[in-house]
Amino acid sequence: MSVVRALLAERVKRLLAPLRYPQPVPELDVDRLYLYLDTLWHTRDVPGAVVEIGCFQCGTSAWAARFLRSIGRPRPYVCVDTFSGFPDDQFRDDVRVGTDASHRRGFGANSRALVAQLLERWECSSIQLVQADIVALAAETLPEHIAVALVDVDLQAPTRAALEKIHPRLAPHGAILVDDCAENGSFRGARLAYREFVAEHRLPERYAFGMGCIGR
Repeated sequence: MSVVRALLAERVKRLLAPLRYPQPVPELDVDRLYLYLDTLWHTRDVPGAVVEIGCFQCGTSAWAARFLRSIGRPRPYVCVDTFSGFPDDQFRDDVRVGTDASHRRGFGANSRALVAQLLERWECSSIQLVQADIVALAAETLPEHIAVALVDVDLQAPTRAALEKIHPRLAPHGAILVDDCAENGSFRGARLAYREFVAEHRLPERYAFGMGCIGR
């Protein structure tokens, strides 16, 4: 019965999606959304795709894709997400380093089919959706050349995996932004992973609006 209920719930969500989500709502706070769009503007002539690791329902992605179209710089846009929330083992590890356990069910009420439906409604169906855990995803699945990457997976293991797989593919003068890197944020893993990565790769440790920055 639980499987049947889950399927019915998914069907209802998809039927109600046009009413509940007539327009995309960015998942980023307004200052971080500004930084992301500004980064897309300043890298508009850098060759390569835009990649988002952790996109939930693609509200931020839709805004970014629309922005790129509006400035005459549309480009391949790839979103990687589990579309089912946090993997249990990764979340448990982050609770041990201080992440608030109340976040456990965050982003779980989702599916790839629902997000694809929303993107079509928002006229952003060119965005490519990849359903995967970035920790397990083969690096070769990502675009060979990446101009901008937004890493918004909140937890330590997937943030570190995303950085390790994206950075070798980052185009010259490209940029990576890592969300949830505020010093006193309720998610602790993303900042830990960012600090470890830049230290090991001898990169500057830079923050803006609570996001870790690499490149540009």
